[in-house]
Amino acid sequence: MKNLLEMWTKDGLLRDQNGDGVIDGTNVFINLPEHLAPEGLIDFCARLGFETTSLSFNFFEPREGTVEVGFEKSDFKTDIRIEAGKLLVHYKNEAELSMFLKLLASIDDEQDCDGCIAIELRDGKPYAGRVALSVVSGQTQSDESHPVIDNLSELWSFSGVGKNKEASPGKSLSMNIEVEESLLTTALLRELCYFAARSAMYSTRISFPVTGEPDASLQIVIGEGPGAGSGLGEYQNLVGPILELLDSNVLSLKGSREMLPSAMSQLARSKHWSEGGSFGYWEKKQQLSQKSEAPLLFEMAWKDNCEVDLAFQILTESESLDGADVEVFLSEPFEIRQQLEQEWKGKFPGIHSLVIRSAFKTGLHWMMEEVLPEWQASNRHIHGIEIKVQKETGEKGLELPIRWIQELYPIDRCIEELMGLKAGQVYFKLEEDLNHTYEIYGIDEQGDKFFLSHLDVPVSSLPYVDGQHMVYPVSSAVRIHHGTMVEEHLIQTDRERFYRFYVEEVLPKLWREVSDYQPGQGHTRPLFDRIEIDVWMSEEEKSLQVDKERVSSLEALHEDLYFNTLDYFAQMGEEVEGKPFSAPGGVHPFMHIRTGEKPEAQIKVYGWEEKSVEQLITKALVFHPEGALAEAIVSDGEREFKLPIEPFEQPSEQIHPDVQQWMETGTRYRIMYPDYSYGGHAIPVVECFLDAGEEFYSPLKMSVFKKTLFIEAGHHSNEVSSTPAVLALMEEAGERFGDWLKHMNVVFIPLANPDGYQLLTKLTNEHPEWKHHAARFNAVGLEFAHVRFQETVFGEANIYPEILRRWAPDIIIDDHGIPAHEWVQPFAGYNSPPRFPVSYFIPSAHIYGIGRVSTDETYRKFHEENLEEIVSSVSKYLIGTSIESENNYWKERFIKYGNQWLPDVFPIEEAPGIHFYRQTFVTPNYASVGITRYPDWIAADIISEAADEVVYGEALQSCIDAHIEFDLAIIDVLLHTKVESERIRVPGLSLERIRPIKLDERNG
Repeated sequence: MKNLLEMWTKDGLLRDQNGDGVIDGTNVFINLPEHLAPEGLIDFCARLGFETTSLSFNFFEPREGTVEVGFEKSDFKTDIRIEAGKLLVHYKNEAELSMFLKLLASIDDEQDCDGCIAIELRDGKPYAGRVALSVVSGQTQSDESHPVIDNLSELWSFSGVGKNKEASPGKSLSMNIEVEESLLTTALLRELCYFAARSAMYSTRISFPVTGEPDASLQIVIGEGPGAGSGLGEYQNLVGPILELLDSNVLSLKGSREMLPSAMSQLARSKHWSEGGSFGYWEKKQQLSQKSEAPLLFEMAWKDNCEVDLAFQILTESESLDGADVEVFLSEPFEIRQQLEQEWKGKFPGIHSLVIRSAFKTGLHWMMEEVLPEWQASNRHIHGIEIKVQKETGEKGLELPIRWIQELYPIDRCIEELMGLKAGQVYFKLEEDLNHTYEIYGIDEQGDKFFLSHLDVPVSSLPYVDGQHMVYPVSSAVRIHHGTMVEEHLIQTDRERFYRFYVEEVLPKLWREVSDYQPGQGHTRPLFDRIEIDVWMSEEEKSLQVDKERVSSLEALHEDLYFNTLDYFAQMGEEVEGKPFSAPGGVHPFMHIRTGEKPEAQIKVYGWEEKSVEQLITKALVFHPEGALAEAIVSDGEREFKLPIEPFEQPSEQIHPDVQQWMETGTRYRIMYPDYSYGGHAIPVVECFLDAGEEFYSPLKMSVFKKTLFIEAGHHSNEVSSTPAVLALMEEAGERFGDWLKHMNVVFIPLANPDGYQLLTKLTNEHPEWKHHAARFNAVGLEFAHVRFQETVFGEANIYPEILRRWAPDIIIDDHGIPAHEWVQPFAGYNSPPRFPVSYFIPSAHIYGIGRVSTDETYRKFHEENLEEIVSSVSKYLIGTSIESENNYWKERFIKYGNQWLPDVFPIEEAPGIHFYRQTFVTPNYASVGITRYPDWIAADIISEAADEVVYGEALQSCIDAHIEFDLAIIDVLLHTKVESERIRVPGLSLERIRPIKLDERNG
């Protein structure tokens, strides 16, 4: 070092160990004599900590290559000089030395002082030669970036020292450490220096001095005694030192002169439990121990005759079968219907003809089982098929006008696979006055049409759960034709009869049981814990061997039971509160195929035990005489009790096999555990940055110097590709961008919703290829995103806010998914649920994007421009790839079956190679969305949606690849966007940069 004003740079007492241009460690050996204990050294070390993003407690240890700071008594002056490669501090007395060190801590290092090899204390000011050097001091103004310690367990938190209520790119430190003069030994001073350095490292703003400042926000007082006088009662006579919380941001450490250094050493080195330490874990463990199994509220059973028996009874009792043509519609699998045809023809010999058709996706089955085989048998060459479809016009019906086109899906692709006629040669024509539900016409070589067949589909009717609409599902039926005379007997399907029982008896009983609820239930916590529905029926279940399409009437019932239960309680909320209940409880439908038997069901409802988050306040920490933390003295508002200090043990197994395998292979990234899910799973967070190998590090400080990306995966657990995608993304980014972590940081949640994943595992054991939307929310059916930034018992909701507090990311990506195959709900209008403003009936793309922008007009245009930069990059990444081809394929399907008829219900916002939605009607903003809550510093908030509910093998890998490319495109933009950090000196010292960042890869 050739200039003392380089002291607070990497040319002085600091270092950049990994070559990324960011200070990440100290380069100093403070050779402090044992007899010396200048209080001002605490300020000096606080400045050391403030200037770095990471550190280890080694300032007082000789290390090769470090700058030594020595001390020498002088009778003439107090100064600091560069001598023989060392910094030598001369001092007249300890008091003057302390003052001088405080001034050095707050010196402005950007002053013009070439060849400054000595700084001298004169009249209480630092001088370089004849020039008085300026210093920075003063208290930063009170703002939300000041951490609050109103619970000792938050002295070291997941986000550093103290805990801020709101996330912010800035974290202020206004601290005063006051020590009784008789206690300030050299040993204690060293530990206080480490404590101050670590506290300052976590901060982006600091006010000097940090000693002798009675107006500082955070007061830490070290005194002699057992810690009596704070109401600790029976604990006041404990032998070891005691750290007490006297008031908000007022801490007192008391103990003997001999014991205080070791206690302070333990305190300075303690790590929050999320980092694998023990600090604060005593409270978390106590809270986890309070969880109990939900009590059984009630159970019900249902059993009925099957629709097969009801149809047979109608035929048996009919007096008009002789010479008749009979149509029967049943929900049975094709093989069962074929058997019944043979049996019933033998039992009713007078029937002229008998056909038994499906009562689920009737049009599709009719085409596949009758129309196409007849066409094939005729050997007639057909160049095209026109399917005329009756337009749906049911009064107050939830069905879309194209409902009968939807029920044919994916007939054109089936024809292509079975008959060789291209899907593009199968046309739909929607007609309001069509005489039949369907009319099929062939098209010959000249383009002329000829009639092939027609079908009338029997329909039932029942009120929807909202009490305002009707639904018209396909019904089972027996039709007896005598020429033009038709005698029709509608039969409710097994599914419909159970569904009516569920809606008319189970749900009203459930509402009566939970109607005496507490404020907030149904919104921030559920009305009931969960309802488990087991249904056994004989129904069709088969793959169509086209895309990922399948026929599954029980999957449709599963979806109806789940979503319609949510809608029922939404309506009850409107009636009793004027706003919908958005969180009634978990709805877990388990569907079981039992071929050829009568239908039955079992319902069990588990009650919600009203609990608030246990308000534990750690009032004191007791140390063993040798310094180790012994126990915490905690209050729950009614009593005080002791809790042992135990380290957090990282879970040995992860609930998701991909996460488990990734961790077992050995990751070079840091794994943190900010909280537990409601079901008791510790939720890992992965932090990816260029590590300097130090013991402590400050993510918030690193985000000042580098751009930071936050990715959430596995939020909706039935969207299965985001978790493996984000795990693979890190390796892929390294291969694409080389030393990319030199320029940015990434933090991600691999599985945000472990409880939902646990339910998904149970559901897929029996039906591995269903969508299983019942597993999308948490253990009690709550969309936990809506209770972020609130006090909640659902720890999964706390992870996102904690990451924003800890890292203050520039861009947020939320990787999601959509169904990989048709989504139908016959008892909700056949389409996907009415609660969604747009249709998800079939995939609109292999992957598409959603861009959120701020609702704040100050930042809206800025965010829109950032979004377009991201859209452009994603397009570049996808054009010419198989992902673009997949997107084009699904776009054509989406247009054919929806967009061309109802563009508002089936919207497309195109960008090259991908759909990218910018409108809020696709995904509305709400208060817990990052860019909505913090528009002044979050630059972009993006959602990706891959068609992954639920897929395996090549289909899963394709979705993983799509997520990776999507995210890499955003990483590319962020990597090439230039940022500059700034230093602001009055009042105090501040490290910050312009937020939100302006995304522009051309400026990189």
